[in-house]
Parts: sequence; C-alpha cells; structure tokens
Amino acid sequence: MLHPDGELATARGAGRAGAVYVVSSFTNTPVEDVAKGASGPLWFQLYVQRDRAFTRDVVQRVAAAGCGALCVTVDSPTFGARNRQARAGYELRAGLTRPHLPPPSERPHGPDAGRGGLQLFPDWVEPALTWRDIGWIRSCSGVPVLLKGVLDPDDAERAVGEGISAVIVSNHGARNLDTLPATLDALPRVVERIAGRIPVLLDGGIRRGTDIVKALAMGATAVLIGRPYLYGLAVAGDAGVERVVAILRNELEMAMGLLGRTTIPSIDPSVLWDLPSGPLG
Repeated sequence: MLHPDGELATARGAGRAGAVYVVSSFTNTPVEDVAKGASGPLWFQLYVQRDRAFTRDVVQRVAAAGCGALCVTVDSPTFGARNRQARAGYELRAGLTRPHLPPPSERPHGPDAGRGGLQLFPDWVEPALTWRDIGWIRSCSGVPVLLKGVLDPDDAERAVGEGISAVIVSNHGARNLDTLPATLDALPRVVERIAGRIPVLLDGGIRRGTDIVKALAMGATAVLIGRPYLYGLAVAGDAGVERVVAILRNELEMAMGLLGRTTIPSIDPSVLWDLPSGPLG
C-alpha cells in the first residue's frame, strides 16, 4: 500500500533501529522472505482462521522462519463499521497476494452475508475464538504466545492462568467497536490485575516520546507503534522506518532528562500530573 518494498523495507529499518518487527497476517510478502532480509527480531501477528489446518500451517511456518513470538489478535470476531475505510475504497493492487490468509476461492462461505450486502462475520476469520483455541495454538507453536486486544482485567487474569507469555492492551486502533476506552485509560486496570506476573504491552496512540513515558509510568513494559512507522515507510522506505523509531527514542530520552529519570524502571506514576477535581478536573 505504501512502498514497493513493503515488509522487506520495514524489517530492515526496524532491525537497524533495534526494534522488534511484528509481521502482520496481512503482509504481501511471505514470512520466509521477510526473515531472510531481517536484521532484528521478528514476531508474528496472527488472525485465527476458521480453517484450523490452515491456521496450524501458518503457526508452524512462522515459527520455522524464525519468528520469536506469536501475537494472537483476540478482539476481532467481526469488524465494526469502518466508515472511513469504506469511503476510501481501497483494493489490493493486481498481482499482490496475502500469503498468510486463505485465498478467496478457498474461504468457507456461510449465511453471514446479507443486511444490504454487509457481512457481519468475515468469511476468513474465526468468529467463535475460545480459550481452548488459544491453548491449541500454544501447543502447536513452540514459541511464546501473546494476546493482542486485551482491555478487560478479567481476561488478563485468565491469560496468566492459561500460560500466556504477555498481553497487549489494544483497542484495535479504535476502528472496531465505537466508544471503547483509549488504551491508556484501560492500561492501569490491566496492570493492577496482572501485578507483574507477565509483561503488559500497550498498542495504539503512540505518537510522541511523551506518550511512551505515560505508558511506562502507568505500568506498561513496552509499547508498539503502527501508524508512525507507516508514514516513515511511505516517505523513505527502510530509512524512514529507522528514522521514525529514532525520533521516538530521542523524544523519550529528552522527556526522561527533563523529568529527572535516568533509567526506564525509574519512570513511575510520580511523573504523572493529575488535574484537580472540580470544574477543570
């Protein structure tokens, strides 16, 4: 969509920047090719398919390619009303494929279409994902499994009990369910419930180094970025991706210096300024 080298450029830029690259299920480049050109660690973001044999093959394939972890998206049994996306009318350019999703001709078809042509459940994603499925994925992956899309502390607690390696607090870019809380608002409750037993990552809304400070201060172990690196990729390919990460790191270090914090662990809730209660609160 944004650069001819796509995921290959992203992997190169992320590696040079010292960042983990989470390869998307929607990538147009096979994970094996991404891994060959990568100079840093790779994870893989997984949508569980209705076709479990296909899902198992993808899981084992990405592990064999060297992806060190699976980020299983658990917040999308269906999609929301993505009006801006619908208005944009984007379609995949001719000649491009999505090698980690079933081809359209092989996707199951059911009674989900209707309602004026709208599709309630996409024909390729599992709409009834359960904890049993997550256990099955862990059993056939051989790599740590993270859950992406956790907002409810009860789900976070269950994830710990199920042997999940980390949770990612995410609202899917606020593109699915309207009026969901911002990830930063949901983060403290999840952190409190997990109580340091597994890492908590935050995904979404990171645009400045000060955003990273806030997330770390509220208990996040690390943050993920999406849109910022895409802008860098569009402008300058792998160099743009590297530059975006460098800008965020530089802004983070500036903020730490101005706050008098010399290490990441020293970024705690005391750096946050709470507004007074009342008319301005």
